[in-house]
Amino acid sequence: MTENICWIIPPGLFIRTFHTLLTLGIFISLCVTKTELHHAYESGQWLYWSCYIILLTLTSIFYFIASLLDPGYLPKEPYKVHRRTINISSSSESSSDEDEERGGNGENATMLRKRSGSFLKLRKCPICKIEQPVRTKHCEDCKRCVRKYDHHCPWLENCVGERNHRFFWIFLLLQSALILWTLLITWHAFTRENTLTDWLHANAVFLLVFLVLAIAAMVVVSLLCCHSFMLFSNQTTWEFMSRHRITYLRNLDESLNPFHEGYLKNCVKFFFYCPYQKWEVMVEKYCTPKGDSGKV
Repeated sequence: MTENICWIIPPGLFIRTFHTLLTLGIFISLCVTKTELHHAYESGQWLYWSCYIILLTLTSIFYFIASLLDPGYLPKEPYKVHRRTINISSSSESSSDEDEERGGNGENATMLRKRSGSFLKLRKCPICKIEQPVRTKHCEDCKRCVRKYDHHCPWLENCVGERNHRFFWIFLLLQSALILWTLLITWHAFTRENTLTDWLHANAVFLLVFLVLAIAAMVVVSLLCCHSFMLFSNQTTWEFMSRHRITYLRNLDESLNPFHEGYLKNCVKFFFYCPYQKWEVMVEKYCTPKGDSGKV
């Protein structure tokens, strides 16, 4: 019975509905009570009112774009890759085969060694049975392989990957601005009362809204700072947290980021480069082809 219900209800419907109702609930509560937003509407301060409505609308739009957009799923049919040969040692080859036979955990499917006697081999997903381009990881929640996998966001009920990461960052930026502005409106709405009981009675709604917004602000602003760092350095959360386990990074120097092309170029590619990028080319700069017996 439970499986049938889950099949009927689209994935993410509950959390997206909750997000929408929470946003509208806070907005309506500030419109019908004595706040700066309510005063702006009554006194005809349309610039103030319009700016808030536009920010609220844009935040909602980018939330749904990030949550509904394909994050960069690999096609389920076998993924054909171009291979070229590089000299590798027999020990490296055997260890790589053992990793594939064990199936791995999405990070140890194949190996990457450094320049000396090294090779780069595309990882094979033991679940989807397809070969993954560099920076791709299988998501256990979505049950799909995602290009430039960053993380699975429970608030979006979607992965953050190569196609929607820019929209997720813009959503975080707009959401941070909206929350901080709403916090300021709520703070100014508190009224002074003679007793604690009277104060709680007069400010109960504002206190509840303020607590919700304060928690949301800590989470969203922290995420914005983290993903801004990832943006400028051209990293993903998965790579940053699990570098020592990821096959194409674990044998490189800790200080080396093979995807870093300079802060400005990283930003331009993050926001404006639409086609899928060939990350293998960037990693191969740190591998030296020496023969014809291995595979990349």
